[in-house]
Amino acid sequence: MTDPLYTTPVFDWQEAARRLEASATALAALDHEDPVAQARLLAQRAVALAAVAVPGTERPAGGIEVLAFRCAGERYAFDAAWVARVLSLLPLTVIPGLPACFAGVAISEGEVLAVLDLRVLLGLPVTELADPAALIVLRGEGNCFAVLADAIDGTRHFALDGMGHCLPMLADLDESYLLGVAPDRTALLDARRLLTDTTLVVDDGH
Repeated sequence: MTDPLYTTPVFDWQEAARRLEASATALAALDHEDPVAQARLLAQRAVALAAVAVPGTERPAGGIEVLAFRCAGERYAFDAAWVARVLSLLPLTVIPGLPACFAGVAISEGEVLAVLDLRVLLGLPVTELADPAALIVLRGEGNCFAVLADAIDGTRHFALDGMGHCLPMLADLDESYLLGVAPDRTALLDARRLLTDTTLVVDDGH
């Protein structure tokens, strides 16, 4: 039977540990007069640390690793296999012609990233908007962009057989990006569908 959550690459725990070690080394070498760079590396180190498996911890079979985050007062998650990296919020530049759900573009390590605002895409209540503090970079299927997040909760394990399929706030969407809902009401969003949605592909010429 075909898995309804798609077949995705196995999350690379060794690579997460390597990134953790590299960011820790870079942080130690930073000049203390550069607080902006320090804050960015600290955020990356925290995400890498959350992604490293605890020795001796046995993961239940039949589930997936996710990156959990908060947006507009609600809990969401992406399959970690589609998450390239997590960054502290970067300055955004508004570009005319981008779809309305994009807040602008940001530059990270020489790469120009379109920045998606889930609050606009999912039509979340304006009264619950909070100031974003992080960017989640999704990559795959020939596409790459960042997603605004209020806060990063870290990586978690979701058992697929414990997922629900209803979240009232997304019920009115014509095409929902919802894959399932965990018992704590964390909504698992379909990163692959976001990446393959032709309306969310930003041309290099923009």
